[in-house]
Formats: sequence, C-alpha cells, structure tokens
Amino acid sequence: MRRRRGWVRLAPAAVAGPLAAMLVLAACGGGPDKRFAAEPARTADVVERVSAPGSVQAAAQSDLRAPAAAKLASLGVRDGQRVRAGQLVARLSSTQVDQQIRQARSALASASSLDGLVPSVPVAPAIEAIDQVQQQLGTTSDALLKAMRASLPMLPEAQRRQLSGRLDQAERQIAEARERAATAAALAVGAVDQQSNALRGALSAATAAQRGQAQLALDLATQQKAQLTMRAPISGTVQLGRASSGGGSGVQLPDLSQLPESAQQAVQGLTGGSGAGGQGGAGPPLRAGDPVTAGQTVATVYDVSNLQIATEVDETDIALVKNGQGADVELDAFPGASFAARVGRVAVAPSSAQSAAGGVTYEVDLVLRHGDGPTPRVGMTATADIQVRRASSSLSVPGSALVGRDGGQQAVFVIEGGKVRLRNVRVAVAGDDRAAIASGLRPGERVVSRGAERLHDGETWPGS
Repeated sequence: MRRRRGWVRLAPAAVAGPLAAMLVLAACGGGPDKRFAAEPARTADVVERVSAPGSVQAAAQSDLRAPAAAKLASLGVRDGQRVRAGQLVARLSSTQVDQQIRQARSALASASSLDGLVPSVPVAPAIEAIDQVQQQLGTTSDALLKAMRASLPMLPEAQRRQLSGRLDQAERQIAEARERAATAAALAVGAVDQQSNALRGALSAATAAQRGQAQLALDLATQQKAQLTMRAPISGTVQLGRASSGGGSGVQLPDLSQLPESAQQAVQGLTGGSGAGGQGGAGPPLRAGDPVTAGQTVATVYDVSNLQIATEVDETDIALVKNGQGADVELDAFPGASFAARVGRVAVAPSSAQSAAGGVTYEVDLVLRHGDGPTPRVGMTATADIQVRRASSSLSVPGSALVGRDGGQQAVFVIEGGKVRLRNVRVAVAGDDRAAIASGLRPGERVVSRGAERLHDGETWPGS
C-alpha cells in the first residue's frame, strides 16, 4: 500500500475564524507561536514510492515427489549441495510398482496365449473360448483399469494426457468386445454354421482388447518404474525432504522401517499415512532406507542464482508500477540493511490476496541486485519501496504544507504582507517528506510548513 502523504484537510471556515482570532491574541501576548513554521519553496529531488509487503523467493524451484509408495534406496546428493540439471538425486525402490509390472506382464502373456484359439476354431470350442475370454475380462480388466486410473495423477502432465487417452480407448474396446462376444454367442445357438465367422471375429476382438489393455498397464507401470530414479530438473541447490515425525494423530506408532514394505504400506493405509515416511509432522532430513508415501517430497531444487521479492501491491497503486522501476528492499531478518532491486514483473490479473482495506492486490516481482552485505534467504519477510515517480531539481515544498480542499484540489498557505493566503497548486510528485509542485508557486515564496490545518485564508500570520 502506498505510504501516507503529508498533506492535511483544510479546517472549515466556521471553526477556523474564531480559532484564528485566538491565535492572533496569543501571538501578540507571547511572541511567535511555536506551533507554526514557514519556509521558502525550493528546488529538490523528489521521489514518490509505493510500499508493498513481500517475501524472498528463488528464481525457480522444482519439487521431486515420489510417484508411488516406496523406500529411499539411495541418495546421490547431500542436503544443501549444488547440483546441475539431470544430476542423480535419489533412487527409490517400490514393491508396489514391481508388482504392477508383474501383473501387467502376466495379463499380456495370458492375452497373447488366446491368439492360438482364433484360426479356424470350431463353434463349440469357440463359445467355450469366448466364455474364457469374458471371464478373464471380468476378473482382470476392472482391477487393471482401476489401478491404472489411480496411478495417472502421479505422472507428468504430458504423459498423463497421453496415457489417459489410451486408457479411455482401452475401456471402450473392452466394452465393445464384451458386447460383441455376448451377441455372437447368443446368435450361435440358433445358427451355428452362419455365426462361426462372427464368433472368430468376436474372439479376435476380445483378445486384442485384452492385449491392448495389458500393454497399456505395462507401459504405465514401466514409466512409474523409471520415475523411481529421480534427477534434478534444474540446476541449483538441493534441499532434502523431511521424514515424518509421526505426529498429528496422537497415536505413537513403532518404527516401521524394519518391516517389509508391503506391511509398511498396509499400516500407512490404515493410519492415513501417519507412519514413518508419511505426511505427518516434520522430522529429520530423509536418508537411505526411509519409507516415503506417494506424492511425498523427496527433495526440492532451488535456483538461488537470482533471488526475487514477491510482493503484493494494492489496486490503488498498481497503475503507477512499471517494469524496470527501481526499489529499496528491507528484510526483517537484517534490521538497518537495505537491498537494491528492480521491478521484473507486474501481474495482469489480481491475486487471491486482499489488501488491508478489503480491495484486491496484484503480484509484483522484484529482482534483487547482487551486492555486499548479508545474504538473503528464501522465505524471508520483506518490505519493498518501489520508486514509481521522480522529479529532479524541481520546485518543492514540505509534504506538511499541503492542505486538501473539496474536489481533491490541493493548496498551500503562502505568506504575503504578514498575512496567509490560500493558493491552489498542482502536485507533480508526492514524495515521503516533500512534494514537487508543477504550477501555482514561485521559487522563494514562503509557505506554511507547520500548523497549516489551524489557519484560515486572509488571517494574520501568527508565526512571526
């Protein structure tokens, strides 16, 4: 939110008249009234700033998450180590993924074995074969489809979209194959000779659908297996994930790391993942042998080569903020220190955060400039003063000299012949303690700099 300006509202004439008379009497009896001061208008450099809260962020960061319930087989890095893109970070082992691969391969082999029933099959064995295919479709298809659907969210978006489409196609093929097989079997009862070709076609379609589904399940499980080898997607500094402390449920569970992984997964399923390696309270950094749950962060890579300040600017000020503008940043962690920055990005749409006044705010990212002094860290609380307007060597007055009039007009009291005269002025830039005047005032003219809110146009200047 923009900093508060130094101008005040002009007192109404009904109040200012009697008050002015009292001030004149006081001035006559006791010399200059110390509640008032004046100074000449002079040239100065004036900078207008917008103040915005924020925090330090890395230029980029990427989380490495476990694609399935697994065990941390080995670590290729240390906590806090610099890594390059593609460098090995960790290897996971998962009996769950290995079991999915075995099931998919078994289903694929079973579907392939049915191909021998297709050529020149007699009708009666064909009906029996169709029953066998339908039985296999009913016992394996639903389970495989359900398992594959559950695994999709853990895949990268591009692979997820591709495999989702293939999965939809496999489901349609299975449904069509079941319908064709049932229809063909029914027709075969009344017309054995005429429907033999239809039976063979239905059998071929059913086996092809089962083979396609099994191959899709194998591809999906194989991709999950590949994701168990985790590499840094970007260059930066690695921070290992935290093992679960087991807190949050109020139940103290024994260390599960000595149990077989299948038993660990069963306990985690019953306790909502609150066992070792789950998503409970933060514990020590992960190490080899620790169990992890599906979606758990194994490591995060931060690119801190260029730190940023992510700020929120009020909607009343966002029109003044532009890319490239300079800023001064203060961090709560380093009192008295100031960091130079520049505006690198101004959001087009508002964020979900609200200002203190209840309006909307816009994200503004500042790029910190390298310099001497303390080193900021990701997450530190910051306050940024963005330099939105500047007037160099411009005629200026103290901000306390400005008084507001009806309609938003601003004015100053000018001292002429021992009296104060209210004069309208146009402010070009409103700085923290001075305001640059574009028109309405001449250099050297004395303006009231203290006590302007107590004065009335035309009264005797009580300050001298």
